[in-house]
Amino acid sequence: MRWRQYLLVFLLFLTLVMGNCLLFDYFKEQQGMLFGEDLNLDSIRQDMVYFPVAESSFDPSGYQVTYADSYGSARNFGGDRAHEGCDLMASSNRRGHYPIVSISDGVVEKIGWLKLGGYRIGIRSPHGVYFYYAHLNDYFREFAVGDRIEAGEVLGFMGDSGYGEEEGTTGMFPVHLHLGIYLNDKDGREKTANPFPFLQELEKKKMRFYFE
Repeated sequence: MRWRQYLLVFLLFLTLVMGNCLLFDYFKEQQGMLFGEDLNLDSIRQDMVYFPVAESSFDPSGYQVTYADSYGSARNFGGDRAHEGCDLMASSNRRGHYPIVSISDGVVEKIGWLKLGGYRIGIRSPHGVYFYYAHLNDYFREFAVGDRIEAGEVLGFMGDSGYGEEEGTTGMFPVHLHLGIYLNDKDGREKTANPFPFLQELEKKKMRFYFE
């Protein structure tokens, strides 16, 4: 009779696995995530120049960050969804100290407050890649849609803004940068790409700034 117990455990395990796969596929379908399928990832590499978090004279350590491959993981604020980017976590949970720089040359396409992203800025690169920087504490200067941006230019400082209807909401999560990368597939539909491998490639291309 023990084989029936083993069979029941196996069936429960299979149900759990299949359920997770279906849920993951649902996230992909709902969010339009392709995980690199049918995307020209070379266009990202052609445009990326600098790691998005610069070192800073605010601290001798340079304010280090850590990140993991959380792309596609489940999120539930604002409804069930998948994580469309990579989070770079601050080693020191302090707002306004980590300089965020533009990975590429480009043009400001989006700026301002979003419920999910807080204070964010979106830069469209020369090869059509949309780099999305979210949860900023503040902007380095007054940006406007259409402004031209150079790779390495300071966009703002890392914060914990977002997850609130009211502009300026903070404190809902630790200080970090959410980086998203979007580009069009061969049919012209905007899709996401996993930032994690590109961040790894940019690790040795960090800028350093000295602030008063």
